[in-house]
Amino acid sequence: MLKSTNVAGARPAVYPDEAGKVLVSDGTYEIAAAENVDEAVVALCLLPAGCVPLDFTLVVDDLDSGTPAIVLDGGGISAAGDSVDRIMISASTVAQGGGVARSTLFPMVAPVETETLFGIHITTAPGTAQAGTIRGILTYRAEEYGG
Repeated sequence: MLKSTNVAGARPAVYPDEAGKVLVSDGTYEIAAAENVDEAVVALCLLPAGCVPLDFTLVVDDLDSGTPAIVLDGGGISAAGDSVDRIMISASTVAQGGGVARSTLFPMVAPVETETLFGIHITTAPGTAQAGTIRGILTYRAEEYGG
């Protein structure tokens, strides 16, 4: 699994100190063409334990030149680190030309019990891989009244 500086230990998770306060985890990864392959997982953001995700946004460069084919999912990364199992952005083609993709699915309404990584899973390889920037912006809040 590839990791942004945000989740690779350089920045600790930010825990809310009051109910209703919205916080942001923002991470960027410069993906090399050699890393831009089918089944690659890139962790960008961190959701602290006891928190609920509100929105997840991807800002992605054009990662596929030639005949575009790249498809990715975005959301909470599985414990094994090999897929996105809490999908908030499904089958997005945003990396075929670059742009922004926002959450359209919200599978999580209960707080997570452990720190959870958020990022992307490339589910279909690019036609011709190229390097670029992938940015994830996760907004979240604390659980309220114990659940």
